[in-house]
Amino acid sequence: MPIRTDLPTMKDVARIAGVSIQTVSAIINHKPGITQPTRDRVLSAIEKLGYHPYSVARSLRTRQTHSIALVVSDIANPFYATVASAIEEFAHGAGYGLMLHNTHNDIARETKYIQTISERWIDGAIIVSTRNEVVGLSELSSARIPVVAINHTPASYEGPSVTTDNVLAGRIAAEYLVSLGHKHISHIGGPVRLYLSHERETGFFEVLQENGLKPIICPENAGEWDCESGYRSMRHLLECCETRPTAVFAANDRLAIGAMRAIRQAGLQIPRDISVIGMDDIEYSAFVSPPLTTVGQPIVKMALTAVELLIKLLSGENPQNTRIILAPELIIRESTCLPPSL
Repeated sequence: MPIRTDLPTMKDVARIAGVSIQTVSAIINHKPGITQPTRDRVLSAIEKLGYHPYSVARSLRTRQTHSIALVVSDIANPFYATVASAIEEFAHGAGYGLMLHNTHNDIARETKYIQTISERWIDGAIIVSTRNEVVGLSELSSARIPVVAINHTPASYEGPSVTTDNVLAGRIAAEYLVSLGHKHISHIGGPVRLYLSHERETGFFEVLQENGLKPIICPENAGEWDCESGYRSMRHLLECCETRPTAVFAANDRLAIGAMRAIRQAGLQIPRDISVIGMDDIEYSAFVSPPLTTVGQPIVKMALTAVELLIKLLSGENPQNTRIILAPELIIRESTCLPPSL
């Protein structure tokens, strides 16, 4: 099929409207500093030439495209896959399309994606930050694009968010293990770059301290939220600590699943020798052997609450509560039991 050469260009729009190409670009990308008469001339030229479909031209007038962006740190993580699926389903039902950006835990890529969102026809964004700081949020604010942070709240961010009570999650895990009679307990923490890792650890260690127990410190925290990191951390724990723990709380289910493999490779049984508890309640946790006890996050509820909050903001509503914290719950399966001595 021959390539069409008669399609209108931005240069054609600029010529018809009597402005520069830079001005046309600025209007398309919602840049400030353009007078309304100039903006109207450019939009009229866009419609006249068919440079964009009329629906997009109308979107330029109303600044609404019924499109939202979702930025996640690792779509391969079942947690974020579930979040994305739930958000897409709700958004679709509400008449919004979803644009997914996967940062691969790369802060530079995250910053680039946020800049792209601020320059494109996007009504709002839901963001799972790669780090505790999100430098690009100011750009979205300047572009008047509403944002909801999900899963954890970046430092200095005071906008809408939907998170889980991570301190409570750590406390729930510790209280359950202590109630079983465990005294030699360890924790495989999440990536240190994230505040939520510290929150889970804080809640966990608080309960141990309240019960007069000294935790067995893992010599290496996880680099990422994956099975390999949990496996590596558990191996170090078994090889380097003088006292072997009878129970381990991993900061998420993937870390716990990796730790379970290391325990089995060491010739130990779960839960007879070492009890293991995770966090999240991803789908896989109920199907590993043995099925994993976990502190469940309401993952789908978190996702739906975030997108519902964003759409309310896009509709001009002013919700009273925009900092929503959901409660985790203990899900007991077969990877935990009384310590060996009991």
